[in-house]
Amino acid sequence: MEKALYREMYEMETRHWWFLARRRIVLDLLMRYLTPKDQRPRFLDLGCGTGSILQALEGLGEATGMDLSEKALEFAATRTRARLLRGSVPEDLHGLRERFDAVLMLDLLEHLDEDKKAVAAAADLLVDGGILLLTVPAYEWLYSPRDRFHHHRRRYSRREVREMIRKAGLSEVFTSYYNCFLFPLAAAQRLWCRFRGARPGPDLRELPRVLNSFLEDVFAAERFLLGRVPLPWGLSVVAVARKGAYAVGNPA
Repeated sequence: MEKALYREMYEMETRHWWFLARRRIVLDLLMRYLTPKDQRPRFLDLGCGTGSILQALEGLGEATGMDLSEKALEFAATRTRARLLRGSVPEDLHGLRERFDAVLMLDLLEHLDEDKKAVAAAADLLVDGGILLLTVPAYEWLYSPRDRFHHHRRRYSRREVREMIRKAGLSEVFTSYYNCFLFPLAAAQRLWCRFRGARPGPDLRELPRVLNSFLEDVFAAERFLLGRVPLPWGLSVVAVARKGAYAVGNPA
């Protein structure tokens, strides 16, 4: 990503509705799908950025984060005591010797040249019964100046995510679009920016507190549906997959 985005992310992760809602969704999914034996689960957050998710994971178990950006890790170190590693995905994953109960790849794959190899390498780091939780931006037709500014190489369909999970040797628990309720407005805004040739740049804005809370609650409410009801569209795709003999669940 552009270096300016790390400071924006660091400052907005604890206030902006999108980050707050995503964190609520991620934590709900982890608690739902971690197997009962995970008394003190080990988490690996790949592409951990400035550490907001790692900070939340610290209260649940042992957390490790990896990111290629030294600047991102500097920010992360100010808010979390989790172990922080500098490295690229998938290349540097082969040097990790431990195994994890959950590996997170949140809005990471779209930045990578070798996205399929990255999912396979992450799967190798899971214990038997461990889960992979990943999110990616949805729909190639939504690719906009914002994607270019964020160094996104691609956007994904639900089918493409399911295929990556299958090829990595994992069992799909569920794969769904999400950020569904707010999708029409968000999609219209992205397409309008592309149509008028908007110059890409930082685009997160502080909103009035009431509106920010409302949008957070609308987005976060999707956690009650994910894995239970397939959402027909959304700005992103979210998936949970499981490794090995404990693989259970009906794909949504």
